[in-house]
Amino acid sequence: MSAHQTVFRFHAVETENRITVSFPADTALTEANAEALHRELRTLAESRANPHLIVDLSGITVLTSVILSKFLAINKLVRTAGGQLSLFNPTPTVQMVFKVTRLDAVLDVRTGATGISS
Repeated sequence: MSAHQTVFRFHAVETENRITVSFPADTALTEANAEALHRELRTLAESRANPHLIVDLSGITVLTSVILSKFLAINKLVRTAGGQLSLFNPTPTVQMVFKVTRLDAVLDVRTGATGISS
């Protein structure tokens, strides 16, 4: 890792082909951490065949357009590998970002923690 790369903090739990990622409370996903987030999620997704990457957004307070593009890239990566990206439990602010951009029609965005199946 170069001196310019930052480590992104999140918690990941792996079971079979499911990887559930959660963030500390009050996490802002912005340009400042976009590359680190993308790198870490890509590494997790590439570690499994047919990965189901489940991202818990309940700790996210800010989500920028650069992060949206990273989620789109990860979605393409996991779908190409025969897997799925599910984003769940967004805060009302984050949910509004997905609705306004209409990415809730492109990405699997779920408003509750339940309903994620393998």
